[in-house]
Amino acid sequence: MTDHQNGNNSRSFSDAIEELISWVEASDKILIGAGAGLSAAAGLSYLDEDLFRQFQPEMAAMGYHYPYELFQHENDGWPQAREWAYLIRHVNFVRHVFPAAELYKKLLKIVEGRDYFAVTSNADRQLMRAGFSMDRVFEAQGNYDRLRCTARCTRETWEIKPYIDKLLPLIDPDTFMISDESAIPYCPYCGAPLYTAFRAFEGYKLEEARYVDWLAGTNGKRLCILELGVGFNTPAVIRWPFERLTFAHDCAHLFRVNRGYREWSGHGGHPVIPEPIMDKSTAVPYDAKDVIERLYDRLKGGAPA
Repeated sequence: MTDHQNGNNSRSFSDAIEELISWVEASDKILIGAGAGLSAAAGLSYLDEDLFRQFQPEMAAMGYHYPYELFQHENDGWPQAREWAYLIRHVNFVRHVFPAAELYKKLLKIVEGRDYFAVTSNADRQLMRAGFSMDRVFEAQGNYDRLRCTARCTRETWEIKPYIDKLLPLIDPDTFMISDESAIPYCPYCGAPLYTAFRAFEGYKLEEARYVDWLAGTNGKRLCILELGVGFNTPAVIRWPFERLTFAHDCAHLFRVNRGYREWSGHGGHPVIPEPIMDKSTAVPYDAKDVIERLYDRLKGGAPA
């Protein structure tokens, strides 16, 4: 199902909030889709050049501008000593320096006490850190917390935090390399490099199964689908499945919260709704931060829209 460029189906901000509140309050179940745009709205943007200079000054000095550029660095021929200096610095900032975001905490307050489930394409663990029950969360792209063998000789994984603590002091600020290469982790079984496990960890299939079971339980129920900041980097994770679910479900409504934004070349986000589900969807072309904060005020604080 492709996006219909001519159909927007958006409301004014106040009207969209009123419609969303009515669905949140009257629905049996609420499905949340958390994309990169939600974490960006919470302050953790992979396009924020000032933030990038703060936690990756060496990379900024080399001419990089923001993390998305570094996601495609494989062809730059980095040695393992630099690969690990970059990885440890990035993961440490995202997981352990950047705080649990207030915006995620407000989102939790909005759905607390309701039958909700959240699926995210983000690896930053903000849902967990904000207090969401992990029985109601599917991290579809995994997370940064574990390492796996790149040769896949074993399904065993290892916590990354001990390596962060060990390697951070070994980053040479002049070369941006790990100064003691013997400290770089390799697979204890086959000697291949270790790297972030993402989806290749022991509990992933269980998370996925809980999500599938919860979705099956929405049949015959009134379902509010709240998609927050989901673009076109990995649309097969949330955006397209949410569209198909909206189309097939008898009593569902999709709220696509997505202010137009850029990612790297060829990628971006916009709130346009596909024509076949326009009567079951609302485009909300506003920043997720503004939407969540207004919802929070209305549902938890009683402020006027």
